[in-house]
Amino acid sequence: MSQTTRSAPKGKTRIIGIDLFDHEDYLVGDKDTPEEAFEIADKHNKSRAGSMDDVYYVYNDRGEYIRGNEAVGQEVSP
Repeated sequence: MSQTTRSAPKGKTRIIGIDLFDHEDYLVGDKDTPEEAFEIADKHNKSRAGSMDDVYYVYNDRGEYIRGNEAVGQEVSP
């Protein structure tokens, strides 16, 4: 995993993308509310066409995982 921090700035919610081919992660963005982050992550995750397509995960400002592709009926990726 790369050095992308999972902790969003205080009061924000962070979206992290994971490249499942090389297992690198990258910052997608920080949002003001969890709902905004969920909407972006869910839209992206629903559009995944293959098992190796990037997946978006959502983290709170303490770096805790709060949502991923299981929210759209997919198995949680490694």
